[in-house]
Amino acid sequence: MIKLSEIKNGDIVNARFEDLTNTGEVIQVDGAEKKVLVAHGDQQFWYDIDDLSPVPLTVNALETLGFTLSSDPAFNSYGVAYIRGPFIVRYPEKDKNSMLLTYRDEHREINNEISVHQFQNHYQSMTNMHLGLS
Repeated sequence: MIKLSEIKNGDIVNARFEDLTNTGEVIQVDGAEKKVLVAHGDQQFWYDIDDLSPVPLTVNALETLGFTLSSDPAFNSYGVAYIRGPFIVRYPEKDKNSMLLTYRDEHREINNEISVHQFQNHYQSMTNMHLGLS
């Protein structure tokens, strides 16, 4: 389950209706009603907060967000690195659950698995720019 306070416009989440789950982008958050408008494809629907779940942050998710695997040995000295412009995501080889986020001179070490919307929120707070689908 996702906390309503974590969700922002543009975040990518899973939304469930009956037995069908779709991944989509948050269009609007209604805090009073505890509902979230999610777009997937050409459709938009309002969902209760209980019907939302996080999308795991995977390599495929990073690539969908516009990150590419770095072939530069300087970036990969820490393990494996994915880059998008000046933003770098490093995964150390020894610990698959931790990552280092770097944007210019700011660094954040994340020591647990995070979801796509949490990653988007880190990206936005570090760069002051929204990270959406490529």
